[in-house]
Amino acid sequence: RAYETLRKYGVGSCGPPGFYGTLDVHMELEKQVAAFVGHSAAILYSQAFATTLSVIPCFSKRGDIIVADESVCFQLQQAITLSRSKVYWYKHNDMADLERVLKDVNMQLAGRKGKKALPRKFIVTEGLFQNTGDISPLKDLVDLKHRYKFRIILDESYSFGVLGKRGAGLTDHFNIDPHEVDLMIGALCYAIGASGGFCCADKDLIEHQRLSGLGYCFSASMPSILTVAAADAIQALESNPDSYLSSMRENTTLLRNLLKRIPGLQVDGDSESPLIHIRLTPETLVRMKRSGGAWTNTDIKRVLMELSDETQKDGVLFTSSQYVDEHERLLPNPSIRICVSAAHTRKEIEKCAHAVKSAVSRITSKKR
Repeated sequence: RAYETLRKYGVGSCGPPGFYGTLDVHMELEKQVAAFVGHSAAILYSQAFATTLSVIPCFSKRGDIIVADESVCFQLQQAITLSRSKVYWYKHNDMADLERVLKDVNMQLAGRKGKKALPRKFIVTEGLFQNTGDISPLKDLVDLKHRYKFRIILDESYSFGVLGKRGAGLTDHFNIDPHEVDLMIGALCYAIGASGGFCCADKDLIEHQRLSGLGYCFSASMPSILTVAAADAIQALESNPDSYLSSMRENTTLLRNLLKRIPGLQVDGDSESPLIHIRLTPETLVRMKRSGGAWTNTDIKRVLMELSDETQKDGVLFTSSQYVDEHERLLPNPSIRICVSAAHTRKEIEKCAHAVKSAVSRITSKKR
């Protein structure tokens, strides 16, 4: 199928979708994604990062209001900055704090003098947080959205293809009507294993992006072979979700349980999340410090790199999470991020946990 696609369409589209870059496989994938998620329509972007950077500034402009979770990932932070909107932050996954912020925003708007047009108001968050492995409480978000008259922009980059009975993301996970999410952003380069991203929304909002989404208007469309790869992956997930999702969840539970038994290791993230962050516990770091002084982020990163080097000796490759420190609004604590796959075997999961246990034992025995 890959060979046939290359022979028929070539390697790249060589043009933006609105000019001559749209192929039949692009339109078919847009319909397929919308149907799989359960939303009205979908639009494809050639890069996942550009999807977020295009969608948010396309709808939220100068003078509009964004209320965002303080732990959203780097690309969401950049998209919010590019929108030039007025931004308010609430504590990570804290619905009480979110409600407080929404109340304050509405009170400020109610107290304005004159007959100024009301700004657009958005709640921005992730389905499955890249920096923490936590899952957003979507039911509470939808309730607050209706109560305080906001719209929801939900980034499903890591939750699409992972959460829910069908793998359709956070709305599937919580059994909520996808139309409750006004703008749903997703990536096709993580669980789906292809490239690019998408946005699902009502048809009018999708058509608006075809004229105003910068990443759609000014970037070459997704290569046809990657478009077909994404379509085939979604079709495989649709036709037999249990074979993929059950294996992934069994692997996730197994790895989490094994990692939690390792002395000195902190395992973070939601219990249902295949995205796991591991780091050394504060008590372990204190014991390792010869002088008893404070650990800096640079010191902790160095230790985690040592841990990665040690696991590699046992045939397990890890990389520590990387952040653009000076551009992160709330810099996450250093960690190693693990993404569990349905393709991992039980033996590989056990080997991974054993390698981590051995590495933690070796590096924590050294004084710094």
